[in-house]
Amino acid sequence: MAEETQNQEEVDTTEETTQAPTTYTQAQLDSEADKRAAKALETAKAKWEAEQAKALEDAKSEGARLAKMSADEKAQELEKQRQAALDKREAELNQRELSTSTKSLLVDKGLPTEFAGSLVALGDADKIKTAVENIQKTIQETVNKQVESKLQTDPPKNGASALVGADDPFNKIMAQYKK
Repeated sequence: MAEETQNQEEVDTTEETTQAPTTYTQAQLDSEADKRAAKALETAKAKWEAEQAKALEDAKSEGARLAKMSADEKAQELEKQRQAALDKREAELNQRELSTSTKSLLVDKGLPTEFAGSLVALGDADKIKTAVENIQKTIQETVNKQVESKLQTDPPKNGASALVGADDPFNKIMAQYKK
């Protein structure tokens, strides 16, 4: 009796999984797409508003902090901020310059410029140059080994090219000239 109930349940579950796929009209698909787009926009808007609120709070707290400072302290703080902004810009410019010089070095050495991103992470032009030279040397050695292995041929078997004695046609021709 328990087996019959179990068999009945198995039949019911297989019937549910083999139902025909649901088809939707274009209007239903458009409606679903609109709902998803609206939800994504709402999420993005909420995130943007939260970021703006945080930025506003940070600006207010910075303004309140500056208001409590004396004139000399304000000047020092503004100078620190200005110096930090200059340092940041200088670092970005140096990074861009290093990236450009690394790409040109790779092009000069005949290497792909896709290596530039990982090489720039080294941060030092001398280290980058050494790494590029090592990469070029390694690639060249590997290519040479592959070329040599492809060009290497096996010696002929059965003495196929070893013509000696009376069977050698060149010896016959040479014998005519020696007379």
